[in-house]
Amino acid sequence: MIRHSLAGAFLSLALFMVPALAQPAPTPEHLKVAREVVISSGLSQSIESLYSEFVAGVRQNLTTRPELRKDTEEVLAALKPEADLRRDEMIDSSARIFASKMTEADLKEVAAFFASSVGQRYNSFRTQALDEIFTVLQPWSTATSNRLYDLFQAEMRKRGHQL
Repeated sequence: MIRHSLAGAFLSLALFMVPALAQPAPTPEHLKVAREVVISSGLSQSIESLYSEFVAGVRQNLTTRPELRKDTEEVLAALKPEADLRRDEMIDSSARIFASKMTEADLKEVAAFFASSVGQRYNSFRTQALDEIFTVLQPWSTATSNRLYDLFQAEMRKRGHQL
């Protein structure tokens, strides 16, 4: 699950680095709708889960040190506001990206979809479906890549090249 959360967060960061097309700066309302899409689409869940996964990792790594439990929990609780601040920064960055790519009217339609019953059903199965797709995608990707390379090598040999 952590790889999907990290992948979503890194995808957001990568999109943030892509230069925006020459568009006027989005209005506050445009950004508000874009933020709503980030939240209602489930993208923010990936960002949100980073802290809980961090906490789980710290706890797991320190299971052999029970004498650190009390201090660990206090420090983790103290870090929560920083994690929330970072989460909000990434959600805002993601909203700016969507606002730079889509019109306010389009974003309103996307937000309406995610607010609808079918959009909510989509979100309820999205994570499970992505997990299953990822499971199928890994071996497919390897097999496809190997097959294409074999075909490439065979064709290059026909043309007199030894790789």
